[in-house]
Amino acid sequence: MTLRFLGPVLFGLLGAASAVALHHMDSIPALILIAPGYLVQAWLFETHRALGGFGYQATMVGVSALVWTLVILGVAVSARFLVSKLRSS
Repeated sequence: MTLRFLGPVLFGLLGAASAVALHHMDSIPALILIAPGYLVQAWLFETHRALGGFGYQATMVGVSALVWTLVILGVAVSARFLVSKLRSS
């Protein structure tokens, strides 16, 4: 599977996981998963641009899924690059 197809699949899975984590923030793994969205929502609150209701939940889930997708894909691309360099030398 190429990384081009892994991105949307990973984003969808992490979005679903973040949506579940939003309603189970009493556990440490859920809190770590939703933390990037929580940080952005806190910043929006401080700058008086916070969204309420569904916008709050969409911000928390969307930002968390995006951040963790980019982190995982960044690690995967770096690992692929290092493996290709090690094989060529």
